[in-house]
Amino acid sequence: MTITRHSAARALRALFGYADRLHPAALLALVLVLAGLAQAAAPFVVTLFTALVTLVKAGTFVAGALILGRLAVRLAAMVRSIPAAPPAPSIPTPRPAP
Repeated sequence: MTITRHSAARALRALFGYADRLHPAALLALVLVLAGLAQAAAPFVVTLFTALVTLVKAGTFVAGALILGRLAVRLAAMVRSIPAAPPAPSIPTPRPAP
């Protein structure tokens, strides 16, 4: 059996139709159960969100480290390619006259 968009929409309309026919007390109980499920799932959702934020922070930290590493390698290559200064001219040492 294949679930198509048409059959899913028909099932959803049927569920909404049943909700319209529910007794007000049963509807209130259903709403309270759904609210309880939402509150029970809240710690899990917060934990997932915290894990996501932690992963994003770790990713930015690693990306920053990679950027700084590339800059350090470029700087080292640039400093190594600078030619050395010529040796300073030698200054003769004064000698006492004979």
